[in-house]
Amino acid sequence: MSRSLLTYREARDRLYSLEHWGIKLGLDNIREFCATLGNPQSRFLSVHVAGTNGKGSTIAYLDSVLRAAGYRVGRYTSPHLRDFRERIRIDGCPVPASWVTSFVRQHWDHIVARRFSYFEVTTALAFDAFARANVDLAVVEVGLGGRFDATNIIDPLACVITRIARDHEHVLGHTAGKIAFEKAGIIKPGVPVLIGPLVPAAEKVIRKIACGRLAPLWSAHELLSDRGSREFLPRTGRLLRTPLVGAHQLTNLAIALATVRLLDAQGIPVSSQAIRRGVARTRWAARFQIVSGAPTFIYDAGHNPDGAKAIVATWKQMFGNRRCVCVFNTRPDKNYVEMFESLSSIVSHWVFCPMPASPYIEEGDLSALAARRAQSSEWQDSPGVALNAARKCSGPEGLVLVTGSHYLIGAVIPARLVEGDGLPSPALGSVTHSQLLAAAQDRGAAF
Repeated sequence: MSRSLLTYREARDRLYSLEHWGIKLGLDNIREFCATLGNPQSRFLSVHVAGTNGKGSTIAYLDSVLRAAGYRVGRYTSPHLRDFRERIRIDGCPVPASWVTSFVRQHWDHIVARRFSYFEVTTALAFDAFARANVDLAVVEVGLGGRFDATNIIDPLACVITRIARDHEHVLGHTAGKIAFEKAGIIKPGVPVLIGPLVPAAEKVIRKIACGRLAPLWSAHELLSDRGSREFLPRTGRLLRTPLVGAHQLTNLAIALATVRLLDAQGIPVSSQAIRRGVARTRWAARFQIVSGAPTFIYDAGHNPDGAKAIVATWKQMFGNRRCVCVFNTRPDKNYVEMFESLSSIVSHWVFCPMPASPYIEEGDLSALAARRAQSSEWQDSPGVALNAARKCSGPEGLVLVTGSHYLIGAVIPARLVEGDGLPSPALGSVTHSQLLAAAQDRGAAF
C-alpha cells in the first residue's frame, strides 16, 4: 500500500507496535527526534506535572480552568482508555486523526531505524501537534518517574509534583525517598516548583533538590492560605462547584488551583470567574465515574495500592456500607495483593477476566486471593462477558465497580463517557476554601 493511503487505524496500529521495544528511560532519543522536528517543545509555554497519583485529575482541572480563562490549551496525558487520540487534546478535543496519520507516515522510516519507543514517539507527536496548533500553554503529564521520562525536555513555567506513593517500584525504587528523587528530576534551575501533600521523607528529598537548583518551591497549602489568594479564589461564601468526587479529588483540585495562582503571578492571568467556570466544567473519565442505572456502574482507573485506598474511601463516602460486584484485573508488576486487600472491604463478589493488550494476573492467583478472604469469585473469558456476568450477579438494584487498570476499563466503558466536553454536566458538589486548605495538607495513609 502506498504511504499516502495510510489510514488512521493503520497509523495507530503502527504506534502500538512500538510497544514491543519496551520502555526506554533517557532523553537522548527524544532530544534527537524533536531536533529533526524543529524542536516543537520550545514553541509553546508549558506546565510539567509529575507524581504517583493525581496527575491526570490535576491536569484535567488545570486544562479546564485555563480554557475558561480564554487560553488555547494543549493537554498530554497517558494512558488512554478507548482511543489513542485521548492522550493529546487541543482545546479539549482529541488531536485530529489526520495529524496522527500524517506524522506516522512522514516519520515512520526514521522511527523504525532509530528504534524509538512508543512513548518517545507519542511525546514527540504531542509536542509537534501543540506547536502546529499554536497553543498558548500545554499541560504535560510525566509518563513514568520524571528524571528520565521523555517529557522531560520541556522548559516549563512551573513544575508540579502531586503525590508520592508506591508504583513502578521495579524502576523507581521501593522507598519514598528514592521515588521522590526520580519525580524531582523534572525540577529545572530557577523554575518554580509546586508540591502537593507529601510524606516527610519525600518532601525532604524534593525540597533539597529544588534548593540545589535554586528553584523556588511552594506547597499547595502555602499558596492557597496566603493572603493574596483571597482575591484570586472566589470570595468567602462563594462555593466552588466540582464534578469529581472523593477527598483525593479535593487534594487534586487544591494542587491545580495553587498552580493556577503560580501561573497568574507569571503573567498568565486567570480570574476567579474563570476558576468557577473551569472547575465546574472539568471532565475526567473513569475517576469514580458513577453511571446510574439498573444496576449502577462505577468506573475507576485506580491501578496501585494508593489508588485502591482512594476508591474505598470515596466508596464509603458515597455508598456507606453497601457492597458491590467488582470486575477486576491489573498488571502483574503492580502490588495487586495490597490492592485486592483494600478493595475486598467493599466487595461482595469478584468477577475476574483477562485484559486486552496488556499482561494480567492469572485466574488461579486471583481466585486464591478471593478464597483466602472467603469471598466468592468467578473467571470470565473477556471484559465484555465479565461485565455482563457482574450485571446479572448484582441485580438491578446493585452496584458494579470496574477497576484495576485503564486497559480493563477501556475495553468496556461506553464511548459517551470518555468524550470530554461532549459529556452531559454531572452532579456538582460544593467546595469551600477551608475544605481546599484541609485537602492541601492531607498526606493520606503512611507510605
